[in-house]
Amino acid sequence: MQRDSGGRAGGQGVALAPWLFVALLAVLWSATALAGGSLVRVAAVIDGDTCQLTDGRRLRLAGIDAPEVAHDGRPAQYYAAESAARLDRLTRDVPLRFVGVGPKQDRFGRLLGDLILPDGASVAKRQVAEGAAFCFWFADVPGELADRLLAAQQQAMAGGKGLWPRLLALPAPARPYVGNASSRRFHGPDCPDAARVSRRNRVPLATLAEAFSRGFAPARDCTPWPEARQTGHPDRSRHN
Repeated sequence: MQRDSGGRAGGQGVALAPWLFVALLAVLWSATALAGGSLVRVAAVIDGDTCQLTDGRRLRLAGIDAPEVAHDGRPAQYYAAESAARLDRLTRDVPLRFVGVGPKQDRFGRLLGDLILPDGASVAKRQVAEGAAFCFWFADVPGELADRLLAAQQQAMAGGKGLWPRLLALPAPARPYVGNASSRRFHGPDCPDAARVSRRNRVPLATLAEAFSRGFAPARDCTPWPEARQTGHPDRSRHN
């Protein structure tokens, strides 16, 4: 057996080469994972779940929804301004990382994904955790992401964060809301869309607290969401 230093060095070189190769691959993989997409900055906030990037593209945060701002002749919903303001505070003048989710583009051509803060926190989850947005399930949202967002929402509800105290204090309808197990949306009991939910998918939801805690989100039409407060005028809750 050769025991000279040159032989030992040669043997170690052959043995170490695969380990060095694997380590190099691990470093490269970690760098790619940390990059996780492109670095972006927010130019303007549209509402609590949508913003425009400095490169002109619009981004919709995946897996969440926020109260609607006034548009197309419709008044703003309760907490729309506060939700948008929170998103603005989170993202203003901050270098962010865009991470695509699902198809990475929604049916309106907007980017679909999340923004990651410099500390690694998810902007979408932060909005939900602060009670500024709520879970909005889609089939192409990964289950692990949907579960994390729902857990954050349940904690925000229990802690009375943001929009939840007033929303959950609204009176329950005379008959349960109608949830759709397939779409995870719910309708007012008298909404025409409620009558079209099949018996197989129909889920009765007695209160808003039950609906939201189970991961259902209000449908766009016949929504129970109240309008924003108008100065000198009482709120008008749109229960059906």
